[in-house]
This record gives sequence, C-alpha cells and structure tokens, in this order.
Amino acid sequence: MPQAEKFKVAAAGFASIGFMNLSLNYNSVGFYQITKLTIVPVTLAINAFAYSVHASAKIKIALLILLAGVGVATVSDVQLRPLGLLFGVLAVLTTAVFQIWQGTKQKEFGISATQLQAGIASWQSAQALAVAAATEVYCYSPTEGCDTSATFFQDAFAGNVGRQYTLWVVLGTCFLALAVNLCSFGLIGRTSAITFQVVGHAKTCLVLVGGYMLFPAKLADTQQLYNNIMGVSVAMIGVILYGHIKHASGQDMPDCLDQTCPGPVLYLIEPKYSEGEREETEGLKGSANNA
Repeated sequence: MPQAEKFKVAAAGFASIGFMNLSLNYNSVGFYQITKLTIVPVTLAINAFAYSVHASAKIKIALLILLAGVGVATVSDVQLRPLGLLFGVLAVLTTAVFQIWQGTKQKEFGISATQLQAGIASWQSAQALAVAAATEVYCYSPTEGCDTSATFFQDAFAGNVGRQYTLWVVLGTCFLALAVNLCSFGLIGRTSAITFQVVGHAKTCLVLVGGYMLFPAKLADTQQLYNNIMGVSVAMIGVILYGHIKHASGQDMPDCLDQTCPGPVLYLIEPKYSEGEREETEGLKGSANNA
C-alpha cells in the first residue's frame, strides 16, 4: 500500500475522530446523535455516486426502520450553532469516507484489517501529534490562564498522583481504541461500511438497555424511558431485518419480504439496475447478481 494512500486513509480517520468530538463539544447531544444517524444515508450516497455500489430497496427499508428507532430513543434536545453545524457536517463526511476506505483499500491492495491498521497507525500518530503540538502546548490566552499539556506532564512527572492516574486511564483507553479499530477494520473488510453502521446502532440500543438495567435512577424520567423502550424495540426490528435480508441475499434464498409481501408490492420495492451497476453486498466484491 503506497505511503500516499496510507496518509490519506489515516487523515480521514483522524479527522473523523476530531470533528466528531468538536461536534459534540459545540452542539447538544441530540444534534450529535442526529449526525451519527446521517452517516448511513451519506455512506449510501457516496457508495452510489463514487463507486456505483447500490443498496437494494429492501436494505433501505430495514435501514429506515433502524434509524427511526434509534432517533426516537436517542434524540432529545437539538441545539446547534453555526460553527457546530460546520463541525457536524465535516464529521459526517470524514466518517463516511473513512469507513468506506477501510473496506475498499483492503480489497484494492489485498491486505488484512491488521495490516491496514498497522499501515496507517504511524501516520495517524504523526498527524495527531502535529495538531496537538499546535493546539495544546502553547497557551493562546495567557491573561486567562491555560492548563497546557506541557504543565500537565510536568505535574505528572513531579509526583502529582491525580495526573498520573489520568495518564494510566488514557493508556487504557488507547488499548481499548486499538481493539475497537481492529474489530471495525475486520468487520468492514469482510462486510461493508453500512453493516458496520448497523452494528454500531445495535450497540447504541444495547447501551441504552444496559444503562437502565445498571442505573435504575434514570427511570425517573418516565417520558424518556417510554421513548427509549419504543425506539430500541423499533431499532432492533430494523437490525434483525437487515441481517436477515443480507443473509438471505448471500445464500440466494427468498427473504421474509419475498414470502409475505404481495407481488405488486415486491415489484415496487425491488430495484432494477442497469447493466454494469453493482449492488452493495457482503463480500470481497460487489456483484450485480444479487440485485
């Protein structure tokens, strides 16, 4: 894999993390959740226009059910500022491009998820170090005072127990992030960026359910509880339907929609692609035979 390609993929991944964090910092949690939901349609659009990879209408129906459920469960207050909106748009675009490249670059250069992760890790570290050096080392508001990274490390090495503990926590999260990256690279390499998003939204549903089970104090907000129960239930229907349709398509078998929907309805929702276009599939290469 050429160094230029490694740099490009690493920059997309680094920008995705940075802009997502900035979006969360400048916007409300509700708008942040909306930006995460829009990654799926943006990914579908980029796949269609840039790679001629199309998702079937059945897949889009399953994704619509999934996104509707996650939206009901997670989106509450929606507040944003112009700068926050810009960060949100950039976060969605860079995240979608990065996840698409995770799959396409593995296939293009015949490498595994671990090899791709190892190839871009040094570039991502260098990019993060450059941005951190420009933004965290120097205090741009000396009159108000700043806690820069230089003073942080000085205190840590001087014996500040609290900051030493923080460093260990950061190190632990680095190992967790590495494990997440390996899993995501492997999942996208063997399936697709859309499947990765579905798995991510399923994780969101499990986090909501686990939160209410582990922290019953949240049950005080009755309306939000009802929204979460309804949203998670609808979202899980979308997740199960998506998995079922993809599995049936891969096995060349009729899915539940084929078996239950009337013929005229199937005729309306079944996509008809022209010669040369491909359908988004689970595998090393898309194939028009599944359309």
